[in-house]
Amino acid sequence: MTAPTRPPRASQPYPVADHPEAETTDGGWISVFVAALVGAVVIAIAGVIAGLVVVNLRESTVADSPARTPAASAPLAQTSAPAAPVRAVDPPAQQLDQVDLQRGVQLVLVDSYGVDDVRDVRCPAGQAVIVGATFDCLVKVGSTQKSVAVTITDSDGTYEVGRPH
Repeated sequence: MTAPTRPPRASQPYPVADHPEAETTDGGWISVFVAALVGAVVIAIAGVIAGLVVVNLRESTVADSPARTPAASAPLAQTSAPAAPVRAVDPPAQQLDQVDLQRGVQLVLVDSYGVDDVRDVRCPAGQAVIVGATFDCLVKVGSTQKSVAVTITDSDGTYEVGRPH
C-alpha cells in the first residue's frame, strides 16, 4: 500500500462525498399529525371494545353463578340490635344452607360488628325457614367460645345475626 500523494486539508482531512441538498416538503408536520390522530382513534376504539367485553363477561358470570350470601351492611349505630338481614336459603328444601349460613354469620360479625379473629362458626344443620324462629350458632372469638343468636325474618330465608355473648 502506498501513502497518499496529496497532503490532507485542515478543513477536510478525509475525502467527503458531496451530498445534494436534502429535499424537503412544506407541511411535513401534517402527515405526522394525521398519523397521531388516527392512532389515538384506533386506541380509543380498542379501549371501548375491551370495556364492553369485560362488562359482558361480568354480566354473564353473574347470570350463570348461583345466588350466594350477599354482604351485610354495617349497622347504623353500635347497639345490641341485630345486623342487616342476610340470605342463605336452599330454595327446594326451604331450609337454610348450613355452609352459607356459617359464612354469613362470620361475615356479619366481622363486617357489621367489627369483631376480630372470628373463626370456627358452627350453626345447626337443617334449620327450617320459619319466620320468627331463633337459634344459636357457636363461634370462636380469639380463644373464647361464644354464642350468637340468629333470627329468621322472612319466608325467603333472610335472617338477622345478633352480637356474640
